Amino acid sequence: MHWHSCSSKCEACTLGFGLQITQPKEPLKAFKKAVVLVVAVEKLKQGTGKCFLDMDLLSLLDNIFVEEDIPISQCTETTTIASLFRYQGSTMYRIKDTASKCFVMQQLQGNAHLVALQLQGQNIQREEKISMAFYAQQPFNGGPKRPVALGLAGRNMYMSCRPTEEDPQKPKLHLEEIGNIKGINNQDLPRFIFMKSQNGLKESSPHSFESAAFPGWYISTSQKENELVQMIFESNQKNIKEFNLFQSS
Repeated sequence: MHWHSCSSKCEACTLGFGLQITQPKEPLKAFKKAVVLVVAVEKLKQGTGKCFLDMDLLSLLDNIFVEEDIPISQCTETTTIASLFRYQGSTMYRIKDTASKCFVMQQLQGNAHLVALQLQGQNIQREEKISMAFYAQQPFNGGPKRPVALGLAGRNMYMSCRPTEEDPQKPKLHLEEIGNIKGINNQDLPRFIFMKSQNGLKESSPHSFESAAFPGWYISTSQKENELVQMIFESNQKNIKEFNLFQSS
């Protein structure tokens, strides 16, 4: 299109130059570009004796198109991949610590607890057989530790590891009544899961049970008789944290 003051014989028009006017989104930058274009056209009108070279065009373009930094907003995405445990099956065991003490349930202050006792004769009937539920860990972990849940056979009660009110970093072993361990959702399941590992290459080598919810804490028994089965940290050398497993019917 022609400028209002431009004659039909102006040099810019005869050379085929035209302007397209648009509504600017950013008035200041658009105004600057418009001024540059007007100056360029005026130079074309006056420069009758000089050819319009490529360098002249580049100079004009440099003034019109200004390099600007493109803002890049970085989005930090944190993906938490929770390890899921998929139930595989259960097997019945008799479990004794390496001092041959058995698990026995007792009522203390109205709550069920496990203690460790050496049982003989008819007292052997007091021993709690353990229904060990095996799980596969998702994503798959091919390490030597196997996720298991430990229930008292015939009682629908399972060992769980939960923090104490006095110290959230110090867990305590509990017995919780569960109708069906397979129905526990993955959010609640970790407190019932213990990572079983065998401490030796022989089939008869003892096992240990580490809490999945509190890594480094193990099921243990005291060196003394009739003491609570409890959680201890791995550096504790006073308690017994190794157990022998005997498959039972």
